[in-house]
Amino acid sequence: MTDQPAYDEPARPQVHFSPPKGFMNDPNGLVYSNGTWHMYFQYNPNCTVAGGPQWGHATSQDLIHWQNHGLAIESENADESIYSGSAVVDKENTSGLFDDSIGPEERIVAIYTLHSPKKQVQCVAFSRDGGYTFASYQQNPVIDIGSKDFRDPKVFFHKPSSTWIMAVALSHEYQILFYGSKDLLHWTELSRFQAGLVGYQYEVPDLVEMPIEGTTATKWVLFVSINPGAPLGGSMTQYFIGEFDGEKFVPDDYIVRFADYGKDWYASQTWSNTPGNEVIGLAWASNWQYTNEVPTYPWRGCMSVARRMLLRKVRYNREYFGYSLAQFPVNIEQARNLNNAVTADRVDSSTGMKLRTKSGAAELLFYVSGVSLGNRFTDSSTILIELASKSARISIGLRVFETGAHVWLNRKADAAGWHHPLYNDNLSALVIPENMQCPVYKIHGIIDRGLTEIYVNDVVAFTNIHVLPDDEFADTVRVKLDDNLRITQASLYELHSAWTK
Repeated sequence: MTDQPAYDEPARPQVHFSPPKGFMNDPNGLVYSNGTWHMYFQYNPNCTVAGGPQWGHATSQDLIHWQNHGLAIESENADESIYSGSAVVDKENTSGLFDDSIGPEERIVAIYTLHSPKKQVQCVAFSRDGGYTFASYQQNPVIDIGSKDFRDPKVFFHKPSSTWIMAVALSHEYQILFYGSKDLLHWTELSRFQAGLVGYQYEVPDLVEMPIEGTTATKWVLFVSINPGAPLGGSMTQYFIGEFDGEKFVPDDYIVRFADYGKDWYASQTWSNTPGNEVIGLAWASNWQYTNEVPTYPWRGCMSVARRMLLRKVRYNREYFGYSLAQFPVNIEQARNLNNAVTADRVDSSTGMKLRTKSGAAELLFYVSGVSLGNRFTDSSTILIELASKSARISIGLRVFETGAHVWLNRKADAAGWHHPLYNDNLSALVIPENMQCPVYKIHGIIDRGLTEIYVNDVVAFTNIHVLPDDEFADTVRVKLDDNLRITQASLYELHSAWTK
């Protein structure tokens, strides 16, 4: 790694990306090229609070280990900022910005919002060295509608119409605008979409064609972030499932679905040009309600792990089946420390599980069963996962009810910890099992010092930061069960630090 601090501060995640210093928020320009995953991101390298963002840059070969490359796109004037956007590989040189000396996979074009006090416009920058340095298109902006709240373009190539498509937010009118272009430089408005929870504003749209599990079919998924105004407070990402014909997105229904049920997963984006057209994305793991005050130093902000995404048909209740986003952490097994692991075919209330780590990062994977609900209402069955340090404890549980199970997290700090009026201590989400009479719950978790991601049955993701005392991190994971529950195929792994040189 280059330009790295120790990367061992007590709250510093070890398998989630964070910048060496300064403030980071939205992922930008996620693009895969020549075997390398590029991640750009909103970055203020000079301060640990948001302000004057530029595009930071990091790369990875496996989406676990990252190399920092400093700033990739910087504003040219002090009163302007480089806001969110996307990047594509212009293999066929539709833009005309490249010559034959630049290989097809090296032709990276970034499309971003240039923010100024007067308005927000969409601009283009291009790279002739595979995404490491960029030059501004001399005839910027490529779209200007005179709005102060018009931002976050996500661009992809739509093969059936041989057209570049842009989804961009008209933030304060709660609209997602779709534009088309043949060359990435000249754009025509095609349609508009308006639906969902509103909050204060819409941000960071992403329209992606997504496979349906177990079939060769696909559907289109439109992600829309709102802030503030989430049901849990502050920031969140919603999504809609439907069809896109090259001009208009038409949802199958107007049900609002949440991409993540925790409080700290925002401004998600998916990679372009992925091998096999897999849908892989991530999000900023924080919340605008308190992100500028979280006591981490010399950095603030980190990303979720990369997730492979698809659609799965699931039970919503006794009567209704429908599609839901299923998510799987990518390549996390590459960080496993197989010399510090606990596995068991069966765990019950008399045994439990325990793992102590040196890195402060751990992965857990098991299946919970043993409760036959029928028509009986119960709230007594609990699995409890604890992260224990000298003076703090984070608890994660699964409580079973007649309607399903509630995954919950208690991240309350003790008297010595950090407190904030908008930092919810208790959070929960409902998980509906496929078989409500004999439910089985798959629990997959990544516990990473100051950040936890829990996936239940793959379809409920639950991402939350938790602030521990600034002189220690939780080094022990304990799993406990009530008498009428059991765990099968259980594994606890310590995770190696991705920042170890």
